[in-house]
Amino acid sequence: MNNTMTNQLPNASIYLVRDNVKVKVHSLVSPAPMFANATHIVELAEELILIDGQFFAQYGQEFRALADSLQKPIARFYVTHDHPDHFLGMGDAFADVKVYALPEIKESLSKVGPHELQEKQQHMGALIASKLALPTETVEPGEETIGGVKFIFERVLNTESPSALVIKLPELGIAIVQDILYHNAHSFITGPVDGWKAALTQVRDDEDYDIILPGHGKPADKSAIDNALIYLDKCGKILAKTNGPEEYKEALLEAYPSYAAAKLIDIYIPILFGNKK
Repeated sequence: MNNTMTNQLPNASIYLVRDNVKVKVHSLVSPAPMFANATHIVELAEELILIDGQFFAQYGQEFRALADSLQKPIARFYVTHDHPDHFLGMGDAFADVKVYALPEIKESLSKVGPHELQEKQQHMGALIASKLALPTETVEPGEETIGGVKFIFERVLNTESPSALVIKLPELGIAIVQDILYHNAHSFITGPVDGWKAALTQVRDDEDYDIILPGHGKPADKSAIDNALIYLDKCGKILAKTNGPEEYKEALLEAYPSYAAAKLIDIYIPILFGNKK
């Protein structure tokens, strides 16, 4: 592993989400202009479970530094879906770990990962990791006890991405939903959001969980889900009444001037308006 940190970018923020003595959960969130990517560590008694791997190499290294500071081995690293901001930054920092994903995500990453790495390296150079850490193991939906703690793995379809992994920790009341929830951050929208809204509503209505860990933004409570539902509705209304990408972006930024990850709008707009035609 290469522990060198260039610190070309502002540092990420670290949160201790919950500590019930038996288990601790930590989140690392990149700065708002840098997508506000959220990655997480479930700290068990003798091992660590990590979730998602950042976009920029520096934040992948900061995530590894956080894990190393806990002085326990990394047993598993889960990648929840195949968007580059959740796997591209981890290659240098986590080349030595065992990476898990849903079977379809594992297959997809083996195909799209090398292209994404090459393309982003060409555009951003040393800000991007030099290599990939792709999944070699698969996870299937169901329950599993790891280190004496119950994990619930779920496959959720047709949200921000066609397929995504959700990880729940019922003993802690934490649902790690990643890009199903953007917390005070602009969402990556490429088409209809009915399935997405249904998934958000299901998470909100599950009384077993009071902390929701997003893929973008700080750790959240259930109120963030209501805000996310309102946001998706607002985006739909703006899309329906605007005539082009620039008008859409301007209206969305005016409606949510304080939201993080505004750069995501530029990335998804060509897809969204291509699908609108």
